[in-house]
Amino acid sequence: MNKSCFKAVLCCLLMLLSGVSGGYTQSLINPNRFFFISDTQVPMFVETLILDAYRNEEARDSLFADVIRQNPRTMFMTGDLISTGSSEKAWAPTDRFLNTLNKINAKTYAIPGNHEYMVKSSWGIQKFKNRFPVNWLFGYTVTVDSIAVIMLNSNFNELSIKELGQQLSWYKSALDSLDANPAILAIFVCTHHSPYSNSKVEGCSQPVIDLIVPAFEKSKKSKLFISGHSHNLEYFSEGLDKHFLVIGGGGGIAQPLIPMNDRIHHDLLQQESKPVYFYLIVERNKNFIKLTARGFKKDFNYFYFDIGTITL
Repeated sequence: MNKSCFKAVLCCLLMLLSGVSGGYTQSLINPNRFFFISDTQVPMFVETLILDAYRNEEARDSLFADVIRQNPRTMFMTGDLISTGSSEKAWAPTDRFLNTLNKINAKTYAIPGNHEYMVKSSWGIQKFKNRFPVNWLFGYTVTVDSIAVIMLNSNFNELSIKELGQQLSWYKSALDSLDANPAILAIFVCTHHSPYSNSKVEGCSQPVIDLIVPAFEKSKKSKLFISGHSHNLEYFSEGLDKHFLVIGGGGGIAQPLIPMNDRIHHDLLQQESKPVYFYLIVERNKNFIKLTARGFKKDFNYFYFDIGTITL
């Protein structure tokens, strides 16, 4: 074997031993761990006139690369995947992320946010359909490690009265069925729009509060409500073992929060400790679920942020 061939073989062996795939050093697969990310769109020009953009595209790309390094088996994307749904060019970074997830055999699930309907909604949703099953626009369930994740389209003004009625009817029926299923230990409900948020820009979604939250609170096994839209990390729990988590830190432009003294909803997390850009890691360990945000502040230095645990 000549010297160049020996070097090539040695390089391949080192890559296999170190778990390198496609340029990423990957973590070991953990089937009890799954991932959520939201609001990965880069700022639109009009947003930059009002809010302070800061390396948003770089932040999104860094998060995408870091997710791949974690070697996920299951990835949930809760809306606003791109800035302008009708633009094929805007989809390119997300397409690269989805393709890489597919190459490492990760299963990816998504729901649309409001940006998927911009600028021309019919074009934007057609592009969503080109990448994901059409039924994902009207509510569906994914089960991961005894946890049922219900994904709902909260763009209610973009759905016909019939489509909205069918989704709400299906949602309530799905909760009843999952509550009665002994194999399901917990239910998560996901929408793009947040029922509760202290964001000055987006605030609380009254339609989600009125149409989605009551059935969630009534369900015996429903534990966690995950949403985005507010570009912040926020955590609310008013008792009754119901938890509301806002995870809109996937790279979108940061949004200011209502001053502390004016807030109606009490955030359980200390603002100064939170990452600015991040994704969510959910891990089940026997009878509890651990919630962790992984991301960084403006210095781009990654850290794990412990959100808390939920008892099953």
